[in-house]
Amino acid sequence: MRALVLALVAALALLLLAGARSAAASGVDGVSDQNLGLWKGDFTTASNLADPFPTYFAQAWVGSPASHLRYARFVTAPDTIAQGGACEQNLLNWYTYVTQTLHMIPVIGVWQVAEGGCADNGVPSSAKYTSEIAQLLAALHATGTALPYIEAWNEPNSSGVSASAAAAFWRDAATDCVSAGCTALAGDFVDNDPNQGGQAFNPGCTANLSYSGVFKSYESAYVKALNGATPSIWALHPYYAVNCAQSASITTFAAGLPASSPAPQIWFTEVGAWECRLGQTTARGPAVQQTDANYLASVLSPPFPVLATHTFWYELAVLGWTQNCAKYADSALYEAAEPLGPLQARPAAASVFGLDNTLAAHTGAASGLSTGGATLSGTVTPGGIYEATEYFQYGRTASYSSQTTAVALGPGLSPQSVSASISGLSPGTLYHYRVFAVDTAGHTSPGSDATFTTPRH
Repeated sequence: MRALVLALVAALALLLLAGARSAAASGVDGVSDQNLGLWKGDFTTASNLADPFPTYFAQAWVGSPASHLRYARFVTAPDTIAQGGACEQNLLNWYTYVTQTLHMIPVIGVWQVAEGGCADNGVPSSAKYTSEIAQLLAALHATGTALPYIEAWNEPNSSGVSASAAAAFWRDAATDCVSAGCTALAGDFVDNDPNQGGQAFNPGCTANLSYSGVFKSYESAYVKALNGATPSIWALHPYYAVNCAQSASITTFAAGLPASSPAPQIWFTEVGAWECRLGQTTARGPAVQQTDANYLASVLSPPFPVLATHTFWYELAVLGWTQNCAKYADSALYEAAEPLGPLQARPAAASVFGLDNTLAAHTGAASGLSTGGATLSGTVTPGGIYEATEYFQYGRTASYSSQTTAVALGPGLSPQSVSASISGLSPGTLYHYRVFAVDTAGHTSPGSDATFTTPRH
């Protein structure tokens, strides 16, 4: 019977993924990034938009129809609305930005979080939690978009919440969702035990790191405390499964879920490949991060028996460009050598989202002809995750002897109109020209050759 349940889980998730995948190689279709709002400063001004990433993200990776990412996740305190102030405003601004500007599907997780302007007021009672979640759902609904998904409690097995209390929170959230029209995600476990926090990845991962009896017993107690309830969606954060190439936590987690018909969905609501782990003095480096990202792709692809319906990467880019490993685990896919760019994709970005291969250049018409000058035009589509640069080549033959100053376009997937004025030409002379594009991965795309003739006088 257990084998049948696992087969149903895999089959259901595979069908859902088949319709959801885009250029993404690994099935990543969500972003779990508390810093997403910082891409727009305070969500309401353009103060930080000199950074190319917010514009790139908004124009190319989200929206309707979707290009890459469809889901966005935010973790906040259960009493966010009761706290008010920055705690409430940051959430509401994020929610409005995600739903009305980026047109993404929001997912909210709750936790005794002490960030984003929120205070850690501890783990609430069941009655207080139910009231707080109802208040939270009502406030989000008032923005014009009702919340479709809420995670009952973020990483309860590593945050000091008992399995029975965490299961009670799911029942409470599910009750609130009946009237609010949302779905409560159960579990939301992280696949490392509290005693694994000192893992330094030096020289490598400890055997069986991503799964142990503590994790299994917590899940078992959680399921038992559900008193026969069968959540339709379960969440997991398989960090160590990915960063140690140890998939036991994923398969064991799936095997421990209560049987139901249809089989429950499994969402990886937070996962990332680390360049360095929290507190690690010697970074694991971009090559190891890419290897781990490739492993994530293989975990989410057949013949692995458990596929995630949706996967949320933590994180893409942050204010500060890359994380400080003295404070954070660094799983960002982009970096910049200095503030405000240029932004560069790390190798793992291609493993996570696939090679977009969209770089293209199309030569346009020449205008503003004079005896000694002209304005050249064209259209360039950047190469997805890679920053693109464009310039025009021109000369008296199709060998081209001159070129204009290169102009950086930033990463993206949308065509951009480009132009350049040239001077120093000879009157009454035929000139060849074309637009030329190159990206940071070394891909090139020349536009077609075109000609114009300068007037004699």
